[in-house]
Amino acid sequence: MFIPAYLAAHMFLDWISFIHAVSSINITPWNPPAGLMMGLSVLLGVRAVPLVWLGLTAADIVVRDLPVTLGTALLANGIVALGYGAAGGMLRKVIDPGLSSLRDIVLLLGCSAAAALVIGLGFIAVHTAAGLFEWARFPEVLLRFWTGEIIGIAVLTPMVLMARRMPALRWSWGGAAEILAQGALIGFTLWLDFGPLASSQYEHFYLLFLPAIAVAVRHGLGGAVLASAATQAGLIAAIEVAGVDTARMAHFQLLMLTLAITILLLGAVVSERRRVEDRLRVRQSDLAHASRLIEAGEMAAALAHELNQPLAATMGYARAARKIARLEEASPRLTEILDKTVTQAERADRVIRSLRDFVRKGARDRAPLPVATLIADCLTLAGPLASRHAVEIAAEIAPALPAIAGDAVQLQQAILNLVRNAAEAMTPDGARPEEQPDREQMGRRRIVIFASQAAQPGFVAIGVRDTGPGLAEVVERNLFAPFVTTKPTGMGLGLSIVRTIVDSHGGTLTARSGGGSGGGGGAATGAEGGTVFQFTIPVHAKDREGETA
Repeated sequence: MFIPAYLAAHMFLDWISFIHAVSSINITPWNPPAGLMMGLSVLLGVRAVPLVWLGLTAADIVVRDLPVTLGTALLANGIVALGYGAAGGMLRKVIDPGLSSLRDIVLLLGCSAAAALVIGLGFIAVHTAAGLFEWARFPEVLLRFWTGEIIGIAVLTPMVLMARRMPALRWSWGGAAEILAQGALIGFTLWLDFGPLASSQYEHFYLLFLPAIAVAVRHGLGGAVLASAATQAGLIAAIEVAGVDTARMAHFQLLMLTLAITILLLGAVVSERRRVEDRLRVRQSDLAHASRLIEAGEMAAALAHELNQPLAATMGYARAARKIARLEEASPRLTEILDKTVTQAERADRVIRSLRDFVRKGARDRAPLPVATLIADCLTLAGPLASRHAVEIAAEIAPALPAIAGDAVQLQQAILNLVRNAAEAMTPDGARPEEQPDREQMGRRRIVIFASQAAQPGFVAIGVRDTGPGLAEVVERNLFAPFVTTKPTGMGLGLSIVRTIVDSHGGTLTARSGGGSGGGGGAATGAEGGTVFQFTIPVHAKDREGETA
């Protein structure tokens, strides 16, 4: 289907542009088939040569009734096809076919100009040798051929190359009115140049630059390509209607070439500037995020410093109270409460010390950490969270896992952050966390902390799986970005901190929606529609030889 479509397009463009021709061959003021051939050659390289050669020969037979012998036509068309095929093959190695930068446009025009000159020398030499021209006219005919080819390439080739990346058109009254206004302005400037008020010198040609430049500035390269095609088509139609003398066509060709190249380059500059501005906005946003992270780190260090002394005093008072309670043989219940108070105060002290070391980025000695012990501690610490959100929290630990090399406090914090996110995700909007669901709802709101061997040798996979609604697409795209949250009271730092902790341990953090295996090759299966967060932690050096935790 592609080959007949190309041949039909080639012959149609050749037919509508076959005006003011030189000696009944395809040397015209504007040669759009050249733009089609160059565009196809950039996309396909030398593979386009047979199709281009076939299109040229078919157009000679159908449109021009074969003005020269078949052998001459085949030879001349072969030179054109090979020339554009070679130029396109070179260009596709050095430019983006979507013309994403001004450099691509400049290379396209420069290489096309050189290729058209070389092709023109061979093409016209063949026809001159066949007796179609006198050798004295060779420079004049070459200039006409070269200018027409470059105009066609400058107008049509960008359209062919950008067609796949052109945004889909959306109807709107404002857009339709703008297109009509721009078309009317182009038509008005053509009327001023070629209408009844125009002079025989056509000195108002410069007015055609105004609407085309306006479109290029407004819409960038895409608008410039369309405006150039509309202007050139209108210009050719106006030349035909006004009956411009063929002897003056070389003059008009140079004006048309100047117009086409100016619009194209201006559109490329505008588009590239907009891309640079977009990249600059993204970079500024990244810098703002980095600045906020630095401020958060400084605030965390300050808090750790300020909390250290009152926390030490709290631990001292709690230990003293526990000692007094034992000496005075107080209620066993009071003694138990004081024991728990001391335990939690000591844990808070470890968290503060770990936070301070983490912010300072100091090296930490990571002793062998049994995975089962780590997850058991997390289950204990997550107990109040489970009660508050009315969710069930369970553990799935593969047997005989080796000990990992990690900081227990930091890894507990990472796992608890993931558990807290899962619990909050399964709490209905507008519901109070403490509202107790019935037994059936409790079974559906389940969180599993799992651990298994990772797919990567020397690592253990640890993760959290829930039965919540899963990840929304817009959330998944910015999942680990700091300060991105969907919670009304969230800071957007939880997952960012988890990833930082995992990265500092030499592991990786991933997330996916839906059920599946609980770990790196484990057999645990999650409920459909849930979310799985999983990270890897390296095995401790002492256990790499096969010792298990």
